[in-house]
Amino acid sequence: MKLPPLLNFPDLLSFGILRTLEKLNYVVFDGALETYRIAQRLKDLGQSHLSEVIGKMGRPAMMRLLAEFEQTVNLAIFENDKLVYKDMVEGLRSVRMQPVPGTFLALSQSALGKSILAFLPRERVLGILHKEEQELGARSASRTNSRFAELIKVRKRGFAIDDQEVEKGLRCIGAPIFNEEGEPVASISASGSTSILTSATMQLVGKRVKQACDEISLESADSPLQQNKRQ
Repeated sequence: MKLPPLLNFPDLLSFGILRTLEKLNYVVFDGALETYRIAQRLKDLGQSHLSEVIGKMGRPAMMRLLAEFEQTVNLAIFENDKLVYKDMVEGLRSVRMQPVPGTFLALSQSALGKSILAFLPRERVLGILHKEEQELGARSASRTNSRFAELIKVRKRGFAIDDQEVEKGLRCIGAPIFNEEGEPVASISASGSTSILTSATMQLVGKRVKQACDEISLESADSPLQQNKRQ
């Protein structure tokens, strides 16, 4: 295999490193363009690192929300079209949550998930809904249409609401965290009983959760990880 001219390496040592990365499935050689491109496996490593950064940045915001509303605050990471439960600080007056860090949550039912779906392309959302349909049971076309109508509202106001969809007597309000490309990569929600999280209260909580997530989005864009990616 000849040395790809677009890479313009000074010696064969660098080319040898690339060949090793190719064998490990971290890069892929494009024969048509005679150049290398990053493979999904390497992208996944970067995403995992990003999730750690967001996890650390999210904690202070979660504690502030806990102090203000005394409700359970949750953090989830969006990876490979899956919603992974990352962290939780339990509220003083809220219903005890069932999920534990590392478990998966349904994007179509949870406020954490719906806040992310609202900012994804329609075709990608359809693919995610189809996968969850196979896991959770059949969903009618009318149900899918109503789901998109709901996601449009979520996108406009900036936060999603789960009104006893996951657990009876429990309401959640979630908002997305974005990377520097404007893609949703995580979300935070506040959860509590229906007796405490009334309609009026949910609007206030939603605004605060959205504000916290917007601040994390800006911080993650200025983090050393993102700065290194831009160099």
